[in-house]
Amino acid sequence: MEVFEGRLKVKISLRFNSNGLMVSLYLIQHGKAFDEKVDPERKLTPEGVSETERIAKYLSGVGITVTEIVHSGKARAKQTAEILARYLGVSNVREVDGLNPNDDPRIWFERILRLDHDLMIVGHLPHLSRLTSLLITGNPDIKVVEFRYSGVLRLSKAESNWVINWFITPDLVH
Repeated sequence: MEVFEGRLKVKISLRFNSNGLMVSLYLIQHGKAFDEKVDPERKLTPEGVSETERIAKYLSGVGITVTEIVHSGKARAKQTAEILARYLGVSNVREVDGLNPNDDPRIWFERILRLDHDLMIVGHLPHLSRLTSLLITGNPDIKVVEFRYSGVLRLSKAESNWVINWFITPDLVH
């Protein structure tokens, strides 16, 4: 580990798929939403919109690209996905099954194992946490990351398993 111009310099070893491309998976917890008592649809609060826009602008600024963004279809996840798509210039945004809060993470685990392109998934807890644990450790009950609203976890495929590259939250970007 080295310090370079006041910043931590880290060497990263990346693995690539058979096409010579690193496959990245971005897991994002939806932005802050209204309580169900205030809004039964649980749309994003103004703060949730602002934090998601801040994260999306940051991701765009550092050159993050994906070919598609998928979400659960719940209002808060859909809004988060739409904000990300707008800033990242992604036209392929769609609702999919298996991303609801209590869905079995093995549904998406199986799909992700066959992934051959960069993908952004906008979802909910505890599903995202359990899916991440399953990808990293093989066990959905071993917690490996503490998700935050509008936080983005980047994973990359390393041979037969997935590794965490980074995790960024709205309070870390300006």
